[in-house]
Amino acid sequence: MSAMKVLAPVSSPDEVEMLVESGAGELYCGLVPPDWIRAYSGAVWLNRRSPAGANLSSLDALALLVARAHAHGVPVFLTLNAPVYIEQQLTYLADLARQAVATCGIDGLIVSDTALLLTLADMGLGPRLHVSSVASALNTEAVRFYQDLGVGRVILPRGLGLDEVGRISAEVAGAVPLEAFVLYDGCAFEEGLCHTLHHHRVGAFCVDLARWDATVERTDGERPAPAEAARLEAHFARHREWIWHLNACGATVSSGGMPLGACGVCAMPAFRRFGIHAVKIAGRQASPLRKLLGLKLVRAVLAHMETGSADEDVVRWAVRARGMHEICASGVMCYYRGPFTAPRLEADI
Repeated sequence: MSAMKVLAPVSSPDEVEMLVESGAGELYCGLVPPDWIRAYSGAVWLNRRSPAGANLSSLDALALLVARAHAHGVPVFLTLNAPVYIEQQLTYLADLARQAVATCGIDGLIVSDTALLLTLADMGLGPRLHVSSVASALNTEAVRFYQDLGVGRVILPRGLGLDEVGRISAEVAGAVPLEAFVLYDGCAFEEGLCHTLHHHRVGAFCVDLARWDATVERTDGERPAPAEAARLEAHFARHREWIWHLNACGATVSSGGMPLGACGVCAMPAFRRFGIHAVKIAGRQASPLRKLLGLKLVRAVLAHMETGSADEDVVRWAVRARGMHEICASGVMCYYRGPFTAPRLEADI
């Protein structure tokens, strides 16, 4: 069984050596050229991250980043993964993809919009296409649909349960490589089916929703009784806690100095058994330190797996390395649920 690759985010050529030397086997980045900003301002994103701070700004910078990664034998993938594009944007993006591949040497294109996938496949780029999690390949038939387009990889949505990931992997049986998330960012909804606003000044709707004050009335028009109101407030508090953990915990760290946020490292032993090709660290917008610490954690868990330790022992080790036992036991920060994840081992933590 081949070792899983670790796919790390990068937003500057200056981060390449740091990430590669720390064990990144693959890198992915975004690009938002000035002409896109002039046409659409910051309100319409070219990819799934804000133009501010998460993306390169020129093809020259992209070419430099790719050259530095290729010098270490590490491939680089480019995100073109907004949920949908209008027709005039497809022409622009097709040209951008052509330049990224032919001029800059990009190894793969992470794409979500079906029209763009078909456009790029018709250009002969099928094997370079990685279907984004935003495309919502939520079951085996969806993966097979993308496989029929000749894509090179499918990235599974992070909202799937561990049993669902296992079933898809078994039913696809290696016909197309699969990738799964292990760290940091999350979505309160199914991101590929969510078309609410993301803006670098406004933020995400799901994050703002947790900050809203709510006034609740019964169906008969009366205010809830004190006991009902207390239960509702407890529910809202749990929801706000979940949203906070899903969205990087305010960029805080654990007692051991490890950045917090949505996490799936406990699922890595199961991913190895499933034959998952690569595990992905989210967060192109994150600081270099956050990227580095996340990468070191994932690589350390992978190294522990490679010693031949039992899956349960790897999970216990990962929870200790995370440094937030109570949070891991609660499951509030977990991408996945299922065998050999932290909530199952609560008694041992």
